[in-house]
Amino acid sequence: MLELTGLAGGYGQAAVVRPTDLTVRGGEITALIGRNGAGKTTLLRTVFGLADRHAGRVTLDGHDVPPGRPELLARAGATLMPEDRGVFPALTVAENLRLARRRDTEPAVDPYTVFPLLTDRAGQQAGTLSGGQKQQLGIARAILAGRTLIAVDELTQGLQPSVVADVLEALGAIAAAGTAVLLVDQHAGALLDHSRHVVAMEAGRVVLDAPNGPGLRDRLDDILAVR
Repeated sequence: MLELTGLAGGYGQAAVVRPTDLTVRGGEITALIGRNGAGKTTLLRTVFGLADRHAGRVTLDGHDVPPGRPELLARAGATLMPEDRGVFPALTVAENLRLARRRDTEPAVDPYTVFPLLTDRAGQQAGTLSGGQKQQLGIARAILAGRTLIAVDELTQGLQPSVVADVLEALGAIAAAGTAVLLVDQHAGALLDHSRHVVAMEAGRVVLDAPNGPGLRDRLDDILAVR
């Protein structure tokens, strides 16, 4: 379980994320929704030590994670697929996946089954893949590396709807096996059909934090509406 208490962050002295409390529980998918610029990516980067933590506390399974120590989260089985997909462009698809695989854990789903093209393009350099193909490779790497927590930024970016459905089904199986899954996107869309908990951000603040249920889509539509 990932817990954020009063977490605030940004870049240098520029504050992007205001003090935020958030819990991502093991065994379920949490959707983090917000328009472009709402602070979602910076929140993830602050959690994983890639942006400056200005205040607050991060704990994973009850253990404190100090600022600027992303390797501690990685050792604890937490992984982030960033907005740029986080693949190694000079390595092949197979090499990217081999590096991501944890020796101490076997994921609940086989990413090669979720993404058949990874088998077809195993020997291809990752840097030559299309944007959508890199997205699939990045998510596959997260599936292999994440034991306690998987966080995916801009999940649906570049993916066809049919692939999004397959990814969500696979991440649902991983969550059911006990992993905490945090999915970030600008659009609620299919995420609402697979998420047990929904969080929305606006201007660096959490403005909605609720279990998924009737009426939630309308509340999100209001938050995401262009003002």
